[in-house]
Amino acid sequence: MLRFGTDGIRGRANQELTMDVCYWLGVAVAEEIECDRVAIGRDTRESGFWLAQAVGLGLAACGVDVIDCGVMPTGALSWVARKVEAPTVVVSASHNPYYDNGIKVFTASGGKLSDRLERQIEATLNALISGREKLYGKLGGYEARNFSSGYIEWLLSLRGKLERPLRVAYDAANGAAFGLAGRLVEALGAEVALAIGSNPDGHNINDGVGALHPEKLVDAVGPCGADVGLAFDGDADRLIAVSPGGRVADGDDIMALIALDLNRRGSLAGPGIVVTVMSNLGLERAMKRHGFQVARTQVGDRQVAVGLEETGFGLGGEQSGHIIVPSFSPTGDGLLTALLLLHIIASSGEGFDALLDQLDPKFPQIHRQVRTGSSARVAAAPEVASAIAEVEAGFGGQGRVVLRASGTEPLVRIMVEARSLAEAEAAAERLVGAVLEATGSI
Repeated sequence: MLRFGTDGIRGRANQELTMDVCYWLGVAVAEEIECDRVAIGRDTRESGFWLAQAVGLGLAACGVDVIDCGVMPTGALSWVARKVEAPTVVVSASHNPYYDNGIKVFTASGGKLSDRLERQIEATLNALISGREKLYGKLGGYEARNFSSGYIEWLLSLRGKLERPLRVAYDAANGAAFGLAGRLVEALGAEVALAIGSNPDGHNINDGVGALHPEKLVDAVGPCGADVGLAFDGDADRLIAVSPGGRVADGDDIMALIALDLNRRGSLAGPGIVVTVMSNLGLERAMKRHGFQVARTQVGDRQVAVGLEETGFGLGGEQSGHIIVPSFSPTGDGLLTALLLLHIIASSGEGFDALLDQLDPKFPQIHRQVRTGSSARVAAAPEVASAIAEVEAGFGGQGRVVLRASGTEPLVRIMVEARSLAEAEAAAERLVGAVLEATGSI
């Protein structure tokens, strides 16, 4: 049974996620969401065009008009939904390799679907795939539209041009931001010092580039004379930044800078931030020291969005680089995050390294992953629970463990945070061993 995970439905393109499945998904969306038109956009992976067409055919077969947006970042497609006041389907597997793909749906307000509506679409989709008869009526229409210029204009309207010109290097991950990242930088009055990952061929999305692989930017930002490097992922809903000194600023670092900036502007609601269980304990302590409230959620930018609704706070995000500023957008948008960060650097009168120096030190974190086809059962196995309890008892309240089944891949993900790197590494290896033991016994 196909299900929505933490970030939509995902699978191997043309195997689990076939054009047939996407067609019926289009029909299911048409049945469960009351609308007369839907916008569709995608990233650059080779399967994207065909899967987007298949979803569109299912929608059109049910009388829904289709607006084809072509290749666009996920955050931009959230903006399209708000602009045209229609649901939007995003065909993307985000940070996954090119051979995977995925489908997520935004409401007409640009946010993700509720759990209830996702379950309804799942049930209808699986009933249709199982052979339930479908009766069709009129055909929907088709329109191809380019929203790129309008999206850039909207971003520029939020903060205007930079107070001083910057030199910017960026890595578009050979993904959805390849045509827009440079346009945004230039629209802000900055100069593109270097462009990496801007030649998609359908296969090279996320391949050694982008937010998951900032190494090329680390090596290049200083030598090319850039003030900052910006690394996006495949669908550009997350951002990782690199300083001239070669320091990688993750979502926690960027959130801290944005929180302080919003607070100076008097626009940080709460005042507080929403982070996931993966965010560093150092971030939480620093935010509380500045008088901000901190709420934690489970992993996933959708969980962050729900947390923002429940708390009314003005900022949320993930260590991975998904950041949501609800006063601007209800979902993660890497280009919006880049705009805010560039303004912070330009207005500070200091370099990016100096800004990072002012942040509180982090607790060392170790991340591990174990591939297993039964990740949920393994993560809940008694031997794994026992190992977690043993490790956490040894920390004496000065460390954390997060062990979970991935919502997007067949993996068990492990994060260990401790007072020292050596302590974190030893604990992580203990937990990897427990997961491997459980995998062998299930």
